[in-house]
Amino acid sequence: MRGTQWLGRTGPWRVAGGFAVLWLAGAAVLTWLLFGGPLLATSGLAGPTGSYVVASCQEEVESTSVSCRGRYTPSSPFGAPSRPMTLRGADGKHRVGTRFAVREVGGRAFEPSPVAAGEYVAFTGWTLSTLALPALWLLACARRGRARSGDGYVFAWLAALFAACVLGVVLLPLFWLTALVRG
Repeated sequence: MRGTQWLGRTGPWRVAGGFAVLWLAGAAVLTWLLFGGPLLATSGLAGPTGSYVVASCQEEVESTSVSCRGRYTPSSPFGAPSRPMTLRGADGKHRVGTRFAVREVGGRAFEPSPVAAGEYVAFTGWTLSTLALPALWLLACARRGRARSGDGYVFAWLAALFAACVLGVVLLPLFWLTALVRG
C-alpha cells in the first residue's frame, strides 16, 4: 500500500486517464494513416497527380469492384517516366486506351469516385469508433475515479457505427460534386 499513499487514491486513475488520451491519439493517427490518403483521393479533394492509360480491365474475383492494368504518368514538371500500375476499385470498366486523371497515394492510383469515397467515410468511422471505445470508457472511469459499467458505451458504439454509415451516404452528393468539378 506504500504506492497508494505516494500516488494517493486518484493517482492510478490519473495514469489511466493519461493512457486513455494516448490511446485516443494513437487511434486517430492510425485511422488517418489507413484511410486519410485514399479518402482524399477518391473524394476529389486531392488534386490529380497524373494520368492513367488503361491496358485492360476485369472484374475482381469474389468482389464487385473492377481492377484495371495500365500505365501511370505523373504530372510533374520534371517529366517523370511513366510506369505500370494497377488501378483497384475503378469506377467502372474502361475501354483499352482510355486516358483519365487519377490521384496517386502511397504508390497506388485512385480514380475519383463518390461511392468509393462514401465507403471510405464509413470505414473510417467504423475503425475510429471501434478503436476509440475502450479509451473513452477508460477516460470516463478515470474522470470518476472508479470503474464504470460499459453497457452504455456499447450502445454508443453501435450508434457511432450507424452514424458512420449515414454520414457516408449523406456526403455522397458532395463527393459527386467535388469529383465533377475537380475532374
